[in-house]
Amino acid sequence: MMHRNAKTLVSVLVALFTGSAAIPGHSQEKAKRDGPIQVAVLVFPGVELLDFAGPAEVFIVSDYGKAFRVFTVAASTGICRTMGNIGIKPDYRYDNAPPADVVVVPGGATQNVDRAGVKWLQESSRRARITMSVCMGAFLMARAGLLNGVEATTHSWGLASLKSAAPTCKVVDDRRFVDAGRVITTAGVTAGIDGALHVVERLLGKPAAKWTAQEWMEYRRSGGVKPERGKSGSLKK
Repeated sequence: MMHRNAKTLVSVLVALFTGSAAIPGHSQEKAKRDGPIQVAVLVFPGVELLDFAGPAEVFIVSDYGKAFRVFTVAASTGICRTMGNIGIKPDYRYDNAPPADVVVVPGGATQNVDRAGVKWLQESSRRARITMSVCMGAFLMARAGLLNGVEATTHSWGLASLKSAAPTCKVVDDRRFVDAGRVITTAGVTAGIDGALHVVERLLGKPAAKWTAQEWMEYRRSGGVKPERGKSGSLKK
């Protein structure tokens, strides 16, 4: 069994870097016919690292690295410092970023996204199949008018404020992610992984999402339900 598992791991790693294998039971016909699904990840000074790195990892490894192409977009391509001061170099600026099929909007210091960033989000979301926020990224979605009249969620700390930021939005407090069609919102930080896996399931099917979560990431999906909180707001054990 150990020998077989080792061979499987080697084949996965080879496939990720050479594009030479397929997930058992999953057809890659769509990816071959249409090319990779383009995923644009918005980044900005003070962005929460796992908010974008978690979903990015999901998309990068899904379908052995062949279904999605992930790139970052920011106000400039200079070094951008995340929350915690980790430096990243964005791939594109707002004015030269290619069209995306999926747009990921993380949280963090969202006030650092200026009008040009909000305009890019509005225009990109009109072309995208899915626009997904993570954590406090929902407030950027609200600024862009993307939550008007839909169900949405965010980190538990921001639920009350989101009701004010998007008055016509039905704010949901008991789910890890909310699928409103072209708009998906997720709760705090790690919920972005659940949201991204849900996107993979929508676009590639359950086998692909299951493989990504279980085989590569060793991640236990929550089923979308938030854990119950006590009166103090902390998670119940």
